Amino acid sequence: MSRSFQGFSWRLAIIIIAVCYLLAESYAFQGPLHKLLKRRREQGGGVAAEVYGLSISRQELEEAMREYLWKRNDTWASLPPEARKQTRWLVLENLVDARLLRACRDKSGLDTEISKAAAKREEEWMHRQFADAAEFPSRLAAQQLTSQSLHARINDAQLDEAWIAEQIRPRLKKMPQQDVRAWYDQFKETLRIPEAHHAAHIFLTRHDKTKPDREAEIREIHRQLLAKEKTFAQLAKEHSDDARSKALGGDLGWFTQERMPADFIAAVQNLKVGQFSEPVQTQLGWHLIIVLERHASRLPTFDEVKGEITALLTSKRRVEAVMSLLSELRNRSPQSVSYHAQVIDHAEPAP
Repeated sequence: MSRSFQGFSWRLAIIIIAVCYLLAESYAFQGPLHKLLKRRREQGGGVAAEVYGLSISRQELEEAMREYLWKRNDTWASLPPEARKQTRWLVLENLVDARLLRACRDKSGLDTEISKAAAKREEEWMHRQFADAAEFPSRLAAQQLTSQSLHARINDAQLDEAWIAEQIRPRLKKMPQQDVRAWYDQFKETLRIPEAHHAAHIFLTRHDKTKPDREAEIREIHRQLLAKEKTFAQLAKEHSDDARSKALGGDLGWFTQERMPADFIAAVQNLKVGQFSEPVQTQLGWHLIIVLERHASRLPTFDEVKGEITALLTSKRRVEAVMSLLSELRNRSPQSVSYHAQVIDHAEPAP
């Protein structure tokens, strides 16, 4: 028997043994390979949905789910089963809508040059959101993006936006002034401008461990103020623990009750303009307060807010127009979108 024939026999034997093992592992013993193949079959090849024959893969869905949760500072582990199901389908529907719009935009032959300037501005705006330039690449990496893929994503999004704007323009007629006025008459109370105070204070913190009791200290400052030994601004610069306002003579600027602790606001509201307070103790410490100016709560006039109301109603109409457009695109060709529920129900956010 020649060496070449012997070598061939051994190779053939090894191949036969391997095939037999795989068949036995897959069908007789139902091992890991069998389970993997079964899972692949159950998941329809990993395609979550198809739009005009173009696939949305399970991987795309899972990456979009990761981004969706990341933007909301949420985690998959914290979601109950029903919320997970809703997240899968919500994210998928967003992908389907985007793919549907893009497919229709591609068919329209929209000029790919129109969005370059807008895409560049968008990228520059995103960079400006980070004080540390080195943080931007790390945030991209956290979303498994590169500068190139981000640029492509922004470019496509700008093109989609331009195409949508062109499609819905006939539906967005000039907002009638009577509609704006009607909204104002019905909802003007929601636009009420709250009471605003302009005040200054001298503050002694209660969190200085070396000074557990500062009542005597604040009362001595109050005595000097009443005796006119020094001005409020001088005493604030000398004694106040509020680093932001002491250099301004204790001036806190204008504020509403939403911006200050409740116990501090209560003391301010009890003072008349130009009146000094007695020493006031809050959860933060001791204060001496003077109200410099006050604006009463009021309703803005129609002329003051008609621009904001017009923008609000226009935005609302735009959202409605986009939703109507999407509905029409789906209704034009009901068979253009198909789903694979077995794939969708197994999807989890990408790591």
